[in-house]
Amino acid sequence: MLCGTNALTPSNDPRQVHAKPYYNYNTGLIPQAVLKHRVHLLAANPKKVITIDPPSVTQTYGTQPSHETENPVDIAIFGETVKAPLGSFVYGRAGDKGANCNVGFYVKHQDEWDWLRAFLTTDKVKELLGPIEYSGNPIDRFEIPGVRVVHFLLHDHLDRGYNSSSSCDVLGKNTCEFLRSNTVDVPKVFLQRC
Repeated sequence: MLCGTNALTPSNDPRQVHAKPYYNYNTGLIPQAVLKHRVHLLAANPKKVITIDPPSVTQTYGTQPSHETENPVDIAIFGETVKAPLGSFVYGRAGDKGANCNVGFYVKHQDEWDWLRAFLTTDKVKELLGPIEYSGNPIDRFEIPGVRVVHFLLHDHLDRGYNSSSSCDVLGKNTCEFLRSNTVDVPKVFLQRC
């Protein structure tokens, strides 16, 4: 008997069993100097409020560059392949950042990392998402070599975010499991380790 769906994260509003309107939360940027920064020490006797000046120096950080693997290996060097779920040996983690979905894939061994970097391109993620799940929005890709991660940021994949979504996956957790469940050509040698 199926008791649940792995990584399913429905809306936080249980009233949504029956269709109801939901609210859209919009964020914006304001200068820090406009804010009154305060710390409230509630345990102090008497209670105390400390005013903190805004930072005198701030910096806007640009977008992290998205890139495919430089000098990818020829995945044919790993030998015979069999059809298996990507998640047979590739682990993953995903989550929301507002309307965006972070999805990271990682492996245990160096040769698996070489294969993953060559195999898991932005175009491959679009293909694995398929025409229903891929919205046509930009997807950023970057690698974290020290922990053997290929990471993707799917822009505007989660509707308008956690509290403003009609999706069954408002936190993006199911996106990772959906991608890992796809059957792909996997080097047999990697599956023999499992």
